[in-house]
Amino acid sequence: MSDFYAKRIRFQNGERTSVLNRRRGLPVQEAVLFLNQYRTKGRKANTIHQVCSTLALLHRELSAMRSEDEPQGIDPVKRFEVGRFLSISELSRLAEIAQFHVADLEEEDTSPARARVVSLESVRMRRKSKAPERVPVDVATRANRIRYFAAYLKFVSEYVEARLSGDPATQLAAETKLGLKSLLAHVPRVPKRAKLGARTGLSEEDQNRVLATVHPDSSANPWKHPFVRVRNWLIVVLLLATGMRKGELLGLQIGDLRTREPKLLIVRRADADSDARTDQPVAKTNDREIELAAPIMSRLWTFINTERRAIKRARRIPQVIVSDEGDALSISSIDKLFRELREACPGLAGSLTSHVMRHTWNERFSEQADAMGLSDAVEEKARATQQGWVEGSKMGATYTRRHTERNPVNFIATASTVPSRSASRASGKRSRTFGG
Repeated sequence: MSDFYAKRIRFQNGERTSVLNRRRGLPVQEAVLFLNQYRTKGRKANTIHQVCSTLALLHRELSAMRSEDEPQGIDPVKRFEVGRFLSISELSRLAEIAQFHVADLEEEDTSPARARVVSLESVRMRRKSKAPERVPVDVATRANRIRYFAAYLKFVSEYVEARLSGDPATQLAAETKLGLKSLLAHVPRVPKRAKLGARTGLSEEDQNRVLATVHPDSSANPWKHPFVRVRNWLIVVLLLATGMRKGELLGLQIGDLRTREPKLLIVRRADADSDARTDQPVAKTNDREIELAAPIMSRLWTFINTERRAIKRARRIPQVIVSDEGDALSISSIDKLFRELREACPGLAGSLTSHVMRHTWNERFSEQADAMGLSDAVEEKARATQQGWVEGSKMGATYTRRHTERNPVNFIATASTVPSRSASRASGKRSRTFGG
């Protein structure tokens, strides 16, 4: 496990940011100063955390570059203080590792690392075992990582250079200029056109299979707790029926639901002090109003007024989607939900994630637009309004790759199938008590 990891923190006023922590010691001061630039520019907490995670990867790899002169690995500040920048080979290694996933960069455990006694036999066994295959990240992620590496190294170099004088300062400035040019030469070209194999939505057959599996009354439903069964079914249906992102769903509050018509609001609430989650789910797109099929809205109100209301702790918070203990649900819980759902639905054509639900909605929207004979301009404007994009956005092309391969289907009719016992109980209760 790495000695460096990105840690999210939340201030009393609700603002979120991230710091680069050491498992043994204080946060990395230079990283704190570097990330503060993003804070003062008003960058989103998730963007800052992404940069911080990239710095964790950078420091992890530098600490692994050990030599006789630097047996503990490379400390960039100490290296720069003698007027030396990173060598071309060291920079090439950083560019190389930028293409791989690193599972432990998101470590959230803040407890100090415990010393462990490791047997020699266990070390021998690990050496004999085959190393896991490293899976590359997408090209855009690799390009961003290398740029963040370069920006940070430039920042630290200039930070140290300001304290130097004479030949060391001159040498460091010259080596930094050449080194950064060499590092940035590794930035890959990011193709702008869609590629074969890019993410698409669910086929009609796979969509029906997922909905059948996640239904609360299904024997194939992977969850045991009745509350979790209903809640998770609602999560999947809402994502399919609206095309919203998981962050938008988790930020949905009871007050965002209309009481007299089947509509809800998607509102941006970044750094809200009313949200106790350190990793706050937030909307990435514009505020907007979304209309739901009446049966879905009716079942959503039933969930709020029955299953959710039965959890006393949940009555204290405004978020609609809560855990079985009554806390606002986390992003990691949504990821776990879809991981368990993938296991319950083996053999799907593609990976099942919350974002695939968004692709599916957009492809269904295109099919309905074709069936209604809408012009391209009208379809594009309507899609942008529903998804919270600015008018004229070309994001729709990203979400409609499978559209030309499908026959039109009535998505709303498919997604709005609700448990019969719940639909009857929901009748007439929408405008009553909204969550205790």
